[in-house]
Amino acid sequence: MFLCQWSLDIVFGKQGEALRIIKEWGAEKMKSSGFKNSTQCRVYTGYIGSSPAHIVDEYVFSSLDEFEKALADMAKPQFKQFAEQLANVIIPGTQKWNIFKIAE
Repeated sequence: MFLCQWSLDIVFGKQGEALRIIKEWGAEKMKSSGFKNSTQCRVYTGYIGSSPAHIVDEYVFSSLDEFEKALADMAKPQFKQFAEQLANVIIPGTQKWNIFKIAE
């Protein structure tokens, strides 16, 4: 199993807007992409020790292949609008994926 975390930092004062976009994007991901194969998903923000401008969108997949297929689905046209909206509130260069193998 793999824990896949997409993290990004947002412009000050834009947390609510960013979370709204991520929530809408997440609903579409679960409806029409391989992200529906994740066994767990959640979104959280920094609170103590991490800035509230730091957002993590997290998923658990049974294999890296499933994760890679889900990522490839993000090229579908229905996802473009969310990326464009989020681009207005992200601090450029802060988004990244961290992948962890879950010890079993």
